Amino acid sequence: MSYPSPEPTPPPFGQPPYPQVPVPPPAAPQSGPPADPYAPYGTNPPYGTAPQYGAGQPYAANQPFSAPPQQTPPGGYGVPYPQVPPPPSGTNGFAIASLVFGVMGGVLLGYIFGFVALSQIKKRNQNGKGMAVAGLVLSTIWSLVICGVIGVAIVAANNDTGTTGTTGTTSGDDTSVHSLRIGDCLNDLSTEDEIEELPVVPCTEPHDGEVYAEFKLTETSFPGIEAIEKKADPRCADLLKSYAPAAVDDPAVDTYYLYPTVESWAGGDRAVTCIASFDPARTGKLKG
Repeated sequence: MSYPSPEPTPPPFGQPPYPQVPVPPPAAPQSGPPADPYAPYGTNPPYGTAPQYGAGQPYAANQPFSAPPQQTPPGGYGVPYPQVPPPPSGTNGFAIASLVFGVMGGVLLGYIFGFVALSQIKKRNQNGKGMAVAGLVLSTIWSLVICGVIGVAIVAANNDTGTTGTTGTTSGDDTSVHSLRIGDCLNDLSTEDEIEELPVVPCTEPHDGEVYAEFKLTETSFPGIEAIEKKADPRCADLLKSYAPAAVDDPAVDTYYLYPTVESWAGGDRAVTCIASFDPARTGKLKG
């Protein structure tokens, strides 16, 4: 009869209690392709083949974050149709008004309505831009014409005032006898048969005469110098009484007049200009 052997007695202290089993050498690195990580769950490698695992790459400190890859939009979609602007909603009323006032010469209203129309046409999508622009152009032309007329009038007014003694013009401005005005103060009154110009001076300066009246001859043909003198002497004396009554009794004041010649009569001259002459020269005006 045999009995089981008793359990082995442990070895003495200091010796390994059990025999050392040798550690198998590490497996050779896998030479085939790596296992498919996306293989279906539960799929095992072929029988008898142990999966091999390689050493993973060490974790890099402070590895930069990489943006996710951009996704390409799915194909098959067409480009959307362009938006078509709505049709104009009629003609702007201010554009019509600007054109009307531009034609009529209403410069201020033409400008106002034109600029208002241009502002509204863009916002409201209306017609009438050409009318508004035409109104502004016509208003500009009218403005230039008006400015030109005013400029000519100013120049003409300056020329007229330059021949009168009441405006303080430069002494000795020679003025045509046909351009003399009542109130002009004159120098160098001459006794020549024909006088075409006389120097007009300010009445505040010493002067020899002052224009105080003018009247027209009514004859159809030239009456002759004697006939003109017979009519001019009493008429100018009466007109002096109404212009400056005190000058009638002044011995230093005499009457002097200019009348048409045969040549000027043929050109339409019919005016007789009455002038009060002074001896000696004086300053100031007879009237006032």
